[in-house]
Amino acid sequence: MLNQFQDSYSRIHHKPCINGEPSSNNGWIYSAYSHKLGFKLDFPALYQCYRQCLKKNPDTGKMFLIRSPNKELPPNSRDEILGVAYLGLLKPSHLDGWNFSPRTIPAFNPIKLVKQLWDLRPSLKRHRNYFWENNLDQLYRFAFSVPIQDRYFVAKHSHLKINPVAKLFYWTVAKIDSVIGSDSGIRWLKYNKSLQAMLEEFPAEHPFQHWRKK
Repeated sequence: MLNQFQDSYSRIHHKPCINGEPSSNNGWIYSAYSHKLGFKLDFPALYQCYRQCLKKNPDTGKMFLIRSPNKELPPNSRDEILGVAYLGLLKPSHLDGWNFSPRTIPAFNPIKLVKQLWDLRPSLKRHRNYFWENNLDQLYRFAFSVPIQDRYFVAKHSHLKINPVAKLFYWTVAKIDSVIGSDSGIRWLKYNKSLQAMLEEFPAEHPFQHWRKK
């Protein structure tokens, strides 16, 4: 049922895949949606894909995840980290202090940070990739960090020790989100709300649109 939307690594996408090539940069989060909806996934194949996405930073020896085997750019995103975690594949040693930066994070330099933030001022008119394309390296510790409210979600699905502060933030943000949050697939995945908003991310011919809760 999912075949034409499945890449050669067995991940799910929102557009048809041609010759097994990923049709998006969001295969992990879309596969997490698929798993939550109850579609059958090939977990051994997903695990092999995960292993192929692991890379080692030559400067630090730390492991990090790229989006897809043989595709290091753009760098990974928070959504993809949540997707890998929900699928139960994420290992604790593959997050460097809750940071998933593919690049070395330099020593903290407040003067350089202020300069880089100043350079980032017009970023509302720029693409979100601007900071890494222009090597604003003082921002890596923030831009590639798993937000504290998401750390509970990651820990829960990765069988890690639960940090009570992260859990408190998670449920606090959930309460706030229920009042002022925008509908999205991530909201549905985390809080079981906004299913329709998640489905709207996919075309009419996608198997997700024919899903019916049993």
